[in-house]
Amino acid sequence: MTDLYFFYGTLCHEPLLAAVLGAPKPLEPARLSAYEVRHARDADGTDLGYPLLVEGPAGAEGGLAEITEAEAELLDWYEIGYAKARLAVTDAQGRTREAWVYLPEAGRWGVGQLWSLAAWAAEKGALATLAVAEVIALRGQVPMEQALGRYPMIRVRAASRLRAGVPRPAKLRFQPGADDVEIESLRTPYAKFFAVEDYRLRHRRFDGSMSATLDRAAFISGDATVVLPYDQKHDRVLLVEQFRTGPLARGDANPWSLEAVAGRVDAGESPEAAARREAEEEAGVTLSRLIAAPSHYPSPGAKSEYLYCYIGLCDLPEASPRLGGLQCEGEDIRSHRLSFDEMMALIETGEVENGPLIVLALWLARLREGLRAEALGA
Repeated sequence: MTDLYFFYGTLCHEPLLAAVLGAPKPLEPARLSAYEVRHARDADGTDLGYPLLVEGPAGAEGGLAEITEAEAELLDWYEIGYAKARLAVTDAQGRTREAWVYLPEAGRWGVGQLWSLAAWAAEKGALATLAVAEVIALRGQVPMEQALGRYPMIRVRAASRLRAGVPRPAKLRFQPGADDVEIESLRTPYAKFFAVEDYRLRHRRFDGSMSATLDRAAFISGDATVVLPYDQKHDRVLLVEQFRTGPLARGDANPWSLEAVAGRVDAGESPEAAARREAEEEAGVTLSRLIAAPSHYPSPGAKSEYLYCYIGLCDLPEASPRLGGLQCEGEDIRSHRLSFDEMMALIETGEVENGPLIVLALWLARLREGLRAEALGA
């Protein structure tokens, strides 16, 4: 048994609708008069990036599709904050037809400017489709409210997946094809700021056969950026210090860690922009130039995290330790300005134990002579 539904806004982006329903669903063009599609806003007036259907003269362009009972259950779970109503819509042949339409609950969101599907799809469609697929995968594992609460991190994860999909060098390592990894099942038993994914999978072996079914788990976090601020004129670096839960969980006698500036790459943000933002937030430093260092997976056997690494050129006048970080994120960060040689001595004694900082220190050692010559005009 099926019923007719009218879709507007993001659900008119057929890849996203397919992610919600689990299969493609062609749409027949249709229009809903006396309503219009506008941006949703929060209580502070911030644009939330998704659409609302509200009464208005512009009219709402959308699409019609026959939806099964099972598909309707998926849509009802996904469209939290919206209620269904049967409204008269006009199809492509000019006929008036009744269809189910999801309307926002009164007063839940503020109303912004008119919303454009084409503009949204060009800027956010690919990222949103991946994010929605991850939200739908949580159905049956967590309540929709909990899934929505993690949506900012899901968008970060989706942006990471888009970057990860770009082809990378494979001169030496195995170059996989579409059928070289088979995921039999995927569960998410934990999903908050971070998440844990449990996989049952098979993969191609080096002898050409497929492996037996393997149980594997991954700790899920988005891509991050790491930058070592360096004053090439004075041969000085800036390190930050903060409390870290990882060493605490290991039982480390001292869970305070000396590190390079680092932070998450937000959805819609480039790794370079994140590096500059984090340098300002954590240490109050403005970077003049970024030099790419080796980007890498710090722990590929267990973590999805990928680090974009940079040397950040800047001015670092002598100063006492500075306190920084965002209080809203519970950050308590102290910065240290010290010579390159002092940093390397801390690595040699083991006081610096942070892997990304060690990578960046070694990369700076490789470039340091040229950077110093450049600064001194030699």
